[in-house]
Amino acid sequence: MNMERLDELIDVWRDGMLTEQAAAELSQLLRNSDEARRVFRAESQMHGLLHQAVMAAAVEGAAGQGSWLTPPTAAEGLEKRPRSKGHIISRRLLLAGVGVLVLSVTVAFIWLQVAPLQPESPELFATLKRTSNCVWGEPPHLQRGDRLAAGPLNLREGMAEIKLDNAVDLLVEAPASLELVDVGNCVLNTGRIVARVPPTATGYVVDTPKARVIDLGTEFGVSVEPDRETVVQVFDGAVVAELKEPDAFDKRSHRLVAGETVRIGASDTVELQKVAFSYEYFLRTFSTPSIHEGEELIPFKPSEISSLDVVAAPGPVSVDGDLSDWELSGMFEARCAEPFAESCFVHGSMMYDAEYLYIAARVGDPMPMRNLIDPNADPWSAWMGGSVQLRLSTDRSFGWPLTARKPYSREARPQDISGRIVHLTLWYFQPREQPCLEIRYGMNMDRGVVNPPGWQGAFRKAPDGKSYTVECAIPWTLLGAGSDPPRAGDELGLSWTVNWSDASGKRWKGQLVEVKNPPYADRGKKALTFLYAETWGKAVYR
Repeated sequence: MNMERLDELIDVWRDGMLTEQAAAELSQLLRNSDEARRVFRAESQMHGLLHQAVMAAAVEGAAGQGSWLTPPTAAEGLEKRPRSKGHIISRRLLLAGVGVLVLSVTVAFIWLQVAPLQPESPELFATLKRTSNCVWGEPPHLQRGDRLAAGPLNLREGMAEIKLDNAVDLLVEAPASLELVDVGNCVLNTGRIVARVPPTATGYVVDTPKARVIDLGTEFGVSVEPDRETVVQVFDGAVVAELKEPDAFDKRSHRLVAGETVRIGASDTVELQKVAFSYEYFLRTFSTPSIHEGEELIPFKPSEISSLDVVAAPGPVSVDGDLSDWELSGMFEARCAEPFAESCFVHGSMMYDAEYLYIAARVGDPMPMRNLIDPNADPWSAWMGGSVQLRLSTDRSFGWPLTARKPYSREARPQDISGRIVHLTLWYFQPREQPCLEIRYGMNMDRGVVNPPGWQGAFRKAPDGKSYTVECAIPWTLLGAGSDPPRAGDELGLSWTVNWSDASGKRWKGQLVEVKNPPYADRGKKALTFLYAETWGKAVYR
């Protein structure tokens, strides 16, 4: 850019001598250069200040000599008195002011031509706090930490956590289509979200095609199926679920409190239907193989193990937390990434016989066996207080890799809902000093048992208080394989997860996921083991 030429054109403009050709040249310079626009803006502001000072002086001088704003009387006109010098100056100043005004209008016109109004930046009121294996449809390239404005969000795969500026937290489970409206409202068109609303943001609203859910200070889940059926479930506090009826005078609403669920039908005749509460219907915790360090996520460890040998038990097994009677040749070892390798680890082993599947693990844990989540109250959340979890198949006809996944809507395949696909959670309920087992069936995990008769479990804390041993025996009848248990030569799906908690025994701190199918071992696409069984590694029965 020629700054000298810009200065010349600004001088011509300031003197009121800007020709049409010069105006076009100035317009071109301003259009092509941010620096030119900055200089011109500064000059025009200074020129405006000088113009105001000149006009103020003119008005003050005119007031002292008889204002030129006041028309002369008839007598004054007949008298034809000579004008004073001050009067003449005032007239000249007036003409100068008018000239400046004309030039200002001209420049304003040029400015509008070369610097059209920029659209106002949208208000940003939310942050994409965390993501896991996300594939976005709209916007297509969102990343953790991005600030968000009002508009649609289409999450095709994975999980995402959105934090609004008023501290409302939205956990979004794919596939989901929603729209952020403002800090007080969102619209869920399809999919599932869990909203956590602090007392300072009470009144947050989630709209669906069939209902409006109004928070009363709580944690709640909302689901909209592809056919527009809506499910609302309250985990804590209360909400009001209000039907969207054609007749505004006939709105019906229902107040839900913790432990209650309502289903709003998809038909045109909408009705509220109270149904059984189900902890597993919504994913309430952002679960990735990570540990929280402030706002950062540090991976515990990428998976390195793809298979585990399940060996035949050498004889009777006493379930007491002492593994001296075990055949440990199939044991695997996994340690978390630094700086956690010395304190957080697992040595895992499995055996079998005609009646039982045996599981044993020594788990490095700086705060072992502190789980305070009651199996009689909330077994679905017990994993967060410190636990060992296994996911496995007992049906050889499914083979390996196991192509089963959490079903959505009515897309379930036989293997997706099979009772021979099981999810095991083992934990020690400290208040009652009680070994606990929860079994969930199928990839939808919509049915299960807690501490069923027939299983045996034992936990033993190490003398140094920095690790524990868990040992259990689970009858094949509880694993869907009572009449046809796995046998030597079978290769079936299997994955292990170890969860750690903080000192409270309630707050999940992080996890290690091992025995994974190599294509998914690096947490790539569809890497969540509780959603996709094809991520599971291989159990080889010896």
